[in-house]
Amino acid sequence: MRPNQTAVRPAAPGSGLLINADDSPESLLARGIKLPPQPRALQQIQMLAEAGGATARQVAAVVATDPGLTAALYRVARSPLYARRVAPQTVEQVVVLLGVNATLTYAQAECLQSVSAGDPRVLERFWARSRAIAQLTELIAGNLPGRLPFTPSEAYLTGMFHDCGVPVLMQRFPDYCRSVGLQGQMQRWVEIADEDRHFACDHAVLGLLLARHWRLPDRVAQAIHHHHEAASQAEISVLMLVRTLQIAMAIYAEDLGLHEKGMPTNGLAAADLQVSEDELGELIDYVREQFLEHVN
Repeated sequence: MRPNQTAVRPAAPGSGLLINADDSPESLLARGIKLPPQPRALQQIQMLAEAGGATARQVAAVVATDPGLTAALYRVARSPLYARRVAPQTVEQVVVLLGVNATLTYAQAECLQSVSAGDPRVLERFWARSRAIAQLTELIAGNLPGRLPFTPSEAYLTGMFHDCGVPVLMQRFPDYCRSVGLQGQMQRWVEIADEDRHFACDHAVLGLLLARHWRLPDRVAQAIHHHHEAASQAEISVLMLVRTLQIAMAIYAEDLGLHEKGMPTNGLAAADLQVSEDELGELIDYVREQFLEHVN
């Protein structure tokens, strides 16, 4: 795939939908594709974080104005990576536990669900799957030996957003699920080639554009773009984040008895993550055990 363009097959006559990685939200809108906007509470948290010096109390006050976001962050605080003997009882305690920057990251991940349009039944299955992969990605990142160039919360964000282009395509194309074989199921992965063939664009490039629109960290945006690829040419932080996500995707697929095409071998993933294959195997077993114990 070329760096700034989807690898497409010929588009349907008159479709006019060749989506590039440098397209603006305005140019997408002209072609009938609307990127969901950030909720107001998320914008305010982002401004506080970017201004620097924000206190947990200030961030908690903004979070508390959005009941859905509040509930989501409580759920994150109970996840395997953060679970404590005594769970936080207030929003401020949640923000203190997560940290201000990580609170923003998790808020970005959780808010995306609230602004996604489409069939509620399909979206419920879709986001349940995304959340499970996000939790697995976070667990892997939180337990990998050595110093990583990204945080566990960024790994979670990547897991939540990795397929975020799918709901965008579902909204734009009413027959999307039928065309790519997702109708009636959300366990399998979409084939990029199927999307390119039917729609002349794919969810990986739309995910990159949405990540930029929401001002996610660049390595997260790039990992979303490359999550169905080997990404061997990516910079090391992006490559390691992609590999972490791909391991999570493979664990999720295996636990459902599915096979995910294009995933790296454990040997290749271990080499890119700078661990031994035995260490990676032990980590996968531990992460699966922790996930099943704390799944929510």
